[in-house]
Amino acid sequence: MRRRGIAAISFALAAFSAVLAVALPAAAQDDSSSGGSVLRIGWAQDPSTLNPFVGLDEEDYNVWAMNWDLLVNFDPEDLSPAPGIAKSWTVSDDKKTITFKLDPEAKWSDGEPITSTDVKWSLETLGSEGDLFTNYTSNVTRIDTPDDYTVVVHTSKPDARIIGGLFIYILPEHIWGKVPLKDLTGQYKPDLPLVGSGPFVVTEYEHGRIIRMERNPNFRGPEPAFDEVQFIKYGTQDATERALQLGEIDMVMEVSATNFARLGSEPNIETVKSPTPAYTELAFNLCPEDKCPDAQFNPAVQDRDVRQAIAYAIDRERINTIAARETSYPAHGILPEFYKSFYEQPEQDYPLDVDRANQILDDAGWVMGDDGVREKDGERLEFDLYVRSESTYNIQAAKLVAEQTAPIGVKFNVQVVSVDKLTDLTIQKVDGKPAPDFDTFIWGWGGDPYDPSFLLSLFLSTEIGGLSDSFYDNPAYDKLFAEQAGTFDVAERKEIIKKMVAITQRDLPYIVLTYDPNLQAYRTDTVANVEPACPADGGDIICEQVGYAPLSTITPGDASGSGDGGGGQSPGLAVVAAIVFGFGGWMLGLRQSRRREREPLELPE
Repeated sequence: MRRRGIAAISFALAAFSAVLAVALPAAAQDDSSSGGSVLRIGWAQDPSTLNPFVGLDEEDYNVWAMNWDLLVNFDPEDLSPAPGIAKSWTVSDDKKTITFKLDPEAKWSDGEPITSTDVKWSLETLGSEGDLFTNYTSNVTRIDTPDDYTVVVHTSKPDARIIGGLFIYILPEHIWGKVPLKDLTGQYKPDLPLVGSGPFVVTEYEHGRIIRMERNPNFRGPEPAFDEVQFIKYGTQDATERALQLGEIDMVMEVSATNFARLGSEPNIETVKSPTPAYTELAFNLCPEDKCPDAQFNPAVQDRDVRQAIAYAIDRERINTIAARETSYPAHGILPEFYKSFYEQPEQDYPLDVDRANQILDDAGWVMGDDGVREKDGERLEFDLYVRSESTYNIQAAKLVAEQTAPIGVKFNVQVVSVDKLTDLTIQKVDGKPAPDFDTFIWGWGGDPYDPSFLLSLFLSTEIGGLSDSFYDNPAYDKLFAEQAGTFDVAERKEIIKKMVAITQRDLPYIVLTYDPNLQAYRTDTVANVEPACPADGGDIICEQVGYAPLSTITPGDASGSGDGGGGQSPGLAVVAAIVFGFGGWMLGLRQSRRREREPLELPE
């Protein structure tokens, strides 16, 4: 689901010992025993910190969601609101006051009671100072705690996110409240064990190697079948998937599109493709002159006719087939189908129609030049198209876009740059004002479960200089966003969102190319009773980043070992060879603002 950005770090193949130290899993480096059953999850990218005030990594959410509850959790059946720290809630008639009741029997993993003080502190402090959590409390005016187990949240206007969309973890105030705020928002590293309310708490964290989570003795829900969960770091995505084949690990939460089909044909391995609130988009620089006087772009990119013609020329089916290896879904606008309660395919949907694309440009006065590029009034339909070097999927999609739009007289010059470079191009400022320096780019976003407000907020004019990277400015859209955010009735809210989607389909700040699922895999001989959840009809394996409910039903399989503490035998020479000779470098992931990375550790082919 989340976040943005990757910084690449290359090193020489001659540093053989250093490669082995990073690339081999904790299973091969640590023989300590937990004395119980262990669920081993492999990943190619791990979080750089567990501090939620500054943590920006997508992988953080996998850990946080097991360690802490939200005030209101997500039901694993359909992602609707479900008890979390709050066991119940009531909404006032004017929908601006929500009263939450806590469970007086609930305790933190260290035995301290979970109280309203924890909730108030978390919402006020993490909700205002945490890098990834500040948007959720924008309408909150006051939080009252009349007793230890009652929390009253007051808002300036009705805000449907307060129930089912308040994505702020509730932390133990008696731990975090003792740390000065300047430290929390700086280099603070929380002490372990990481006191929590979820089924598991972090007891060991070694960046680049392992995160060990042990069962919470005071967890108030069903007891998990596993005593321990380990997140084991490998050096590359291929190495992680190879470890699954060898039985070194039990699960992989992000399988590459390239290997998904092949991995699913392996014995004792089951693959899962689950919908997510994520997509890949072609974005345009629409920043208005009054807000971005120093922005650099080809003015023709702000011609709506041009963007609509490009939309008709792009074959989203072909992009899914070739670039995504048929693992994604052709997209239909800015709201992914994942949001079933609010989704409706937009009427203006841009099916592939090259003749119509050419007619739009003809009617708009864009004349085909001798070199095959259209021109008008001294401007040419020639645009830079930036794409991250870290994503083979995005690179291939960019090449296909350039190929498909050439017949209508639009030339895209694909520029492959690092994620850091692309980030700089989109967020740079001059004299305090945004100064984006690009025509177009391809990247992706991931949204929140159930509530679509985050993805919808990307097109607010108030986000120019913030999250907006298309720099779209439309007062009518802004007004509708505020209206939907305060509408609790789902049917009414869906109609408002439908209007918002229609506006963006007309104006096209983004052409959304594909909706991107989670690609996962697990071993059927070491893990049993795996049922898709979050939502139940087509969800993922363990509700990663959303919750922990499936961990109460998943059990060790017939061939699962116990007590080895690190996951079986050491990787074979084939893994080492793939790590050392098959790759010239590896990347550490830095996620910012919820950018979605389809292939966090793959180098371009």
